[in-house]
Amino acid sequence: MTNIAILGAAGRIGQLVRANLINQTDMNVTLVARSAEQRLKIHDDDRETFVSTDLDDVKLVAEALKGQDIVVLAVAPHPELAQAVIQAMHDAGISRLIVTGVLGVDDEVPGAFGAWNESMIGGELPELKAGYQALMASDLDVTYIRMTWLYDDATELTYVISQPGEPLPGVQVTREAVAAFITKQLAEGAQAYQNESIGIYEPGSEKFSKPTFY
Repeated sequence: MTNIAILGAAGRIGQLVRANLINQTDMNVTLVARSAEQRLKIHDDDRETFVSTDLDDVKLVAEALKGQDIVVLAVAPHPELAQAVIQAMHDAGISRLIVTGVLGVDDEVPGAFGAWNESMIGGELPELKAGYQALMASDLDVTYIRMTWLYDDATELTYVISQPGEPLPGVQVTREAVAAFITKQLAEGAQAYQNESIGIYEPGSEKFSKPTFY
């Protein structure tokens, strides 16, 4: 039986991945989040557990990760959080990590959308780049997913994956599509895209200069 830990499990994508794993697979899921007992409810006592902790608490996170096979970090980390997760995974003896990150950390967003994106993310981007670089420079087996702008639509599950080093032209993607991609990777053993930074976007959205919901 595969054991999956989701860090930041109370966030929207964390909850979508958790629901997919419970409904579509036989995997066990450990949900790690701040104030988890207030923000999360266990739906399957046999396969789910939650751990309430701040993600930068290395000791508690490491305890939560012991016995896990794959970790999903469902938040784009700044460098301090990245280092805390790296240390916790070292301490727990686990190396496989999938990260829901942000676009722009590889300076890979072209044209008018690139300019719009940088203006919107603003001063946060240097810290997010530093967190990204810390993860990719670590000895963990990391898949960093550079997500473009997110919206909710359970009927829209299509996505395109851009390869490392390629421009990321699409401007938007649904959270449900991102969760479907991550679920597929986990169900297949997370063998693909190890030690790679990939982009994800909605097909057709590359023709826009900014997300349709702005």
